[in-house]
Amino acid sequence: MIENISIQDRDLLGRLNAYFDNIELRLREGQGWLIFNADSKRASRIGRFIQDRLREYRPLVSFYVVPWRDFALNAYVLKVELASSMATAGGPPGDARVRREYAIAGRVSQDMYYQMRYCDLFVLSGVRPSHPHEFGYLDQIIAERCQNQRASILITPLMPHELEEGFRSLGPGDSAWKRFFGRLYDTCLIAL
Repeated sequence: MIENISIQDRDLLGRLNAYFDNIELRLREGQGWLIFNADSKRASRIGRFIQDRLREYRPLVSFYVVPWRDFALNAYVLKVELASSMATAGGPPGDARVRREYAIAGRVSQDMYYQMRYCDLFVLSGVRPSHPHEFGYLDQIIAERCQNQRASILITPLMPHELEEGFRSLGPGDSAWKRFFGRLYDTCLIAL
């Protein structure tokens, strides 16, 4: 299998292997990864490798692996749908059934938020924000994880300049991107 992948991926898998060989130290330091240019095939291969290596350390290392689609949905539920329903008088609209569904959505979203915030290693694959609430939620999660020295691995199909352009179009000016990327640059190994 290793013969069918690019030189860059062979190098990355070797570096990831060394990272996981010393995972306890890496997690104590809050050191993660920011992996660019990972189309769906490459991201899948990297994700499988990461999950296989993480299983070796279960239950000593808690981890949470989330595809971008699930992260974006969670961001929408928390930052848009539930936020707007709570802003209206009396909470979510509708009958008792609708209120129960909102309560369930709130609990599921809060549980996911808790896992993303507090697990030892958070892995987010397919990072590609396209709405302000996605950028804001990602920025919030990464800020909290960095503040608590918790490692994160972000995998994106974009190149650095493409991710930057997307963030700048969604965030409030250049400072949001600089702050976000600065946190990751200080705490992550970077691969293209």
